[in-house]
Amino acid sequence: MIFIVALISYSLSYFLKAVMNIFRKFKFIVILNCFFIYGINEIHASDPKNNSKIESINSFKLLNDFISLDLLFLSSLNQNHIKSFSGLLGFDKANFSFNALDDMPKPQATSELKCLAEAIYFEARGEEIEGQYAVGEVIINRVLSKEFPNSICGVISEGVGRLNGCQFSYNCDGKLETINEKKIYERILKLSKILLEPSARFLTDGATFYHSKLVSPSWSKKFKKTKEIGNHVFYKLP
Repeated sequence: MIFIVALISYSLSYFLKAVMNIFRKFKFIVILNCFFIYGINEIHASDPKNNSKIESINSFKLLNDFISLDLLFLSSLNQNHIKSFSGLLGFDKANFSFNALDDMPKPQATSELKCLAEAIYFEARGEEIEGQYAVGEVIINRVLSKEFPNSICGVISEGVGRLNGCQFSYNCDGKLETINEKKIYERILKLSKILLEPSARFLTDGATFYHSKLVSPSWSKKFKKTKEIGNHVFYKLP
């Protein structure tokens, strides 16, 4: 029962933990920034020569500049260091299983949840849970990218109706999309619910493209390969 509760809140709790750990590591910098801004304003205000120009100092801009520098520093950190801060390195993949999903309650199906579950079902229903999660992660990564539609259903249906234009092959294979394996689909619905929670998505290293290992499409040469998970190879923009 403890694990089930932990699994349900996995994405959000690890994200919050990452934020808190990173904040504790860099709070000294933030405090120093605030003292610096306060000191600059006090010095400027106490100088009679500057009284007529007191409004020229923009504290918000100064703080924004400092935060931008801090974020630049954070973005330069090694990905494994960030995982370590968030606790993801200690995550036990063996416990993230289909059995655990079976114990979770069935989520309320929204249109976005159905679109995500449908794509995972037709693209990766025969894979292990990690492979299914990776395919779902690519879809979420596309939604968050400016290069693709900003909704899950929009990402899934992109290119439908154009010759060889489908982004997801099951939409253009000429077959009727019928869900026959109800138990597998119910698991994928639960997995999709987890994917829709705020989280740090490290599994595919930011991939927005993938293809089956059975093919070698020409477009793959244009992108950076990130991972091989299950039956798929994953890529992101260079």
